[in-house]
Amino acid sequence: MHRIIYRVALLLAICALAACNMNDRKISGWEVNDVYHSTIITPNSATGGKTYQGPPINTMDEANTYEMFSLKAEQDKQGSKTYELIAQLTYFSQWRYYDSATQEGAPATSFKVVGREAGACGDRGCIFREVVSIQLPGTFIKDKAKTGFIITLSSKTGVKTDLFVPPQYIQGYMQAVNGFN
Repeated sequence: MHRIIYRVALLLAICALAACNMNDRKISGWEVNDVYHSTIITPNSATGGKTYQGPPINTMDEANTYEMFSLKAEQDKQGSKTYELIAQLTYFSQWRYYDSATQEGAPATSFKVVGREAGACGDRGCIFREVVSIQLPGTFIKDKAKTGFIITLSSKTGVKTDLFVPPQYIQGYMQAVNGFN
């Protein structure tokens, strides 16, 4: 009887380890293509260049912050590009006042609050929304195409929000920005 229980336990352990191994996701071509095809490219009449707006990534963190963020690039008429991560953070309760960011542990070179607004109030409290922008060097984005990267936003109230941009997003986005599939 003990041998049967031992064998069943061993079989369950092997199945669990096999299931864990299947969680190691490979970057699939369709995910990269989804981002590539969802990136909106528009002419920028003010600069004579183009704007490349990546599709939004939507997540919710453990602090009940609804996060919607994406990459955006501006290309001038000479072909030079500047990149930024734009994040819209929506939450309940009180203002957080996001005021800084780190990229992979180092302070972000540029952090800008684009806007803040309070919305309707209900049983859970009022809805607050903050939109922020972080400038990112093109070399940083290209270097993170295989691993992705994390931007950590910090607020005056001590709340930290991690935004993960996965590698398949970066690869599809950069294909759209560089004009090939």
